[in-house]
Amino acid sequence: MSRKPLKLLIIGAGTGGLCLAQGLKRASITVEVFERDASAKQQRQGYRLSISATGGKALKACLPEALFDKLTRSTAQPSTAITFLDHRLNRLLAIDLPHHDRDSLEAERPVGRAALLRILLEGLDDIVHFGKKFVAFDDAPGGPVAARFEDGSWAVGDVLVGADGASSHVRSLLLPDARREDTGLVGIGGSSEASSH
Repeated sequence: MSRKPLKLLIIGAGTGGLCLAQGLKRASITVEVFERDASAKQQRQGYRLSISATGGKALKACLPEALFDKLTRSTAQPSTAITFLDHRLNRLLAIDLPHHDRDSLEAERPVGRAALLRILLEGLDDIVHFGKKFVAFDDAPGGPVAARFEDGSWAVGDVLVGADGASSHVRSLLLPDARREDTGLVGIGGSSEASSH
């Protein structure tokens, strides 16, 4: 007796949701992604990310080879040092990083979030649905799960994945007591280049 193919529903087309979708597609597992933003153009806000060697290896495992190569070409050269300053810009700690060429799997990969999202969206046109704000889900023991959206539409799958950010609505419904805690710590990141002038 053959088993019914598994279908996953991912709520959120950010970096995590799209990377997961790419990996599932590569493994020939049926997946759909639902994003509340009206289009990919609304996702251009963001910041620069630093993808660790572990993250780079995970992306290589999930992405088609040509897409991973495109990502590598889109990244900046790996950082050579990290410096931590206090609120008065006094140096607290400076760490020299080992040098790796950005083609190396051991390299850290600095990349803009918008550029990363554009790459992760490639080849997923028939999988990612924009303008779908998740509102609730219904499920039955051992049965499918139905995700409902603000526009009145719904989708049915076997597994519902919440990839909708730190303030995840999916998590708030599944684990209402799991709350975010404000630690009172604030971090500001930046980068600079040394000039020979």
